[in-house]
Amino acid sequence: MNDLSDHGFITVAEISYLRLEAMRLFEQCLTNGDDSAMVTFIEQQIVHQPPRIQLLRDLTEDLQQRLLSLREYHFDVRERVVRTLHDNYGVDISAIAPPTKLNQYHHLTTEQILSLVVDAGTAVGAEELIILRKTVEASLQMAAQLFHDIQLTAHLHYLVSDWLEGMNATAARQHWNSALPASPNNQNTTYH
Repeated sequence: MNDLSDHGFITVAEISYLRLEAMRLFEQCLTNGDDSAMVTFIEQQIVHQPPRIQLLRDLTEDLQQRLLSLREYHFDVRERVVRTLHDNYGVDISAIAPPTKLNQYHHLTTEQILSLVVDAGTAVGAEELIILRKTVEASLQMAAQLFHDIQLTAHLHYLVSDWLEGMNATAARQHWNSALPASPNNQNTTYH
């Protein structure tokens, strides 16, 4: 295996290690809100000779899975508040927080949501209102964080996918050009 690695082939163990490293950097990017460490890592894989295409394919799949998970979690964060308000207070906030505009949910204020509960005429005690306020605030804060995480993940997924597509197109062109027979214009012919 070491001989293969020395000749430019990447081993399964190397791919696994680099994949773990990529996802560690991804988590760091989410924590910091800055994707530069991940972008640098991706660029290193692209300029490596030969480029680590399989790693980039795996990374594309990993980022796609993370994106799906983040979107599901984002939906659930909103849905929990919608269900709580509907089940406990008979209030439907879908008019101001429709599921089709999930990316705007975190722009709502706690007051906008709580005013619907008050306007519905449901009796809410002072302590219960404090708990409800904290629940709604936590939901909106989490939704804002998830929105930013989704944007960053989508950007990284697009970046890797775009580079991978470009590298595949280049490899296909090179393969196609090397498979074509030499044209008469390109041959060195000697006339007698």
